[in-house]
Amino acid sequence: MDIDKKIEELRKEFENKIKELQEEYELEKSGKWIPQYREKYYYLSSCLEIFSDINFENTLTLKERMKHSKVFKTKEEAQEYADYLKARKEYSYEFSREEWEDDGIDKYSIYYDYDYNNVMIGLCNTFRNLNQIYFKTEEKAQEFIDKYKKQILKFEFGIEEE
Repeated sequence: MDIDKKIEELRKEFENKIKELQEEYELEKSGKWIPQYREKYYYLSSCLEIFSDINFENTLTLKERMKHSKVFKTKEEAQEYADYLKARKEYSYEFSREEWEDDGIDKYSIYYDYDYNNVMIGLCNTFRNLNQIYFKTEEKAQEFIDKYKKQILKFEFGIEEE
């Protein structure tokens, strides 16, 4: 093997290791719970079914699950999140492209107001944020907040109330 090929292989290996360490650092910095080696964890399928797995050396599978969804210490936590996602889908509204373009149709969203330490409702007819939950009526948004405030704070804003 010639020296240039070996140097190139080592360079790529080094760059991949740096990328892997940066991803691990970002996960740790995010404050997300990370299962320890050989620790069991739970996650949801796209159909909101609960599955479990065991962390073997932070496998690629676990890293991908943590990057794109949530993993949980207990089955009960996973069930709480699944129930929340079902309720969120039930209360929220998916506006069509035509509805977004129609300024005459009111669209409501929820947000956290740090000045008042509370979940608030906003009217938002001008732009769309893909990470936002939208409601067809203010009443539907308020009903969702009244019923699921604790879960909204926890799952949408990362705030755990005691």
